[in-house]
Amino acid sequence: MTRELNCPTIAGVVLAGGQSSRMGRDKANLEYQGQSFLDRAQSLLLTVGCSPVLISGRPDLPGGIQDHLPGQGPALSMLDALTAVSPECKGVLFIPVDMPLLQSVDLLPLISGQPGKVCAWINHPLPTFIPTQLDLPPRNDVRSVKYLLACLEIDWLDLPADRDVHFSNVNSPEDLTGLSHSG
Repeated sequence: MTRELNCPTIAGVVLAGGQSSRMGRDKANLEYQGQSFLDRAQSLLLTVGCSPVLISGRPDLPGGIQDHLPGQGPALSMLDALTAVSPECKGVLFIPVDMPLLQSVDLLPLISGQPGKVCAWINHPLPTFIPTQLDLPPRNDVRSVKYLLACLEIDWLDLPADRDVHFSNVNSPEDLTGLSHSG
């Protein structure tokens, strides 16, 4: 299911600038079901109609966005991405690179919510949709995604219990092994 072409565009941003210290290697290059985590995330954003699809924290890649201060976490990367997208974009849909089980059913409600509102699932600050025309908190105040979202008027959606597994992060070799056995 894709969005109609005449709708204002929504940029998709894969948050992929982390150090992957617990994993010991770049999570973007990990594979699940024959596809890298990064390729899966980009394909998912395209499937739900995002255009352009960008990669936060990876200026070395096509569509990559430079973090203003690398290594400072996803919340500041999100602020950097919001300033990097075209002002014609209606908003930005952010997904982490390390959630390979996400599906379009997990993202479509976020981008079809109330216009002009931030939208995320209860107990899951990522993925999230943030409109581009919001007043954002000062960079110096933002230390986490949860704090960033708390500063914005957000529409928290109830997540059906059977979909909670889609929001599992793969942060360690053990998580990757568990993912391989469940898929």
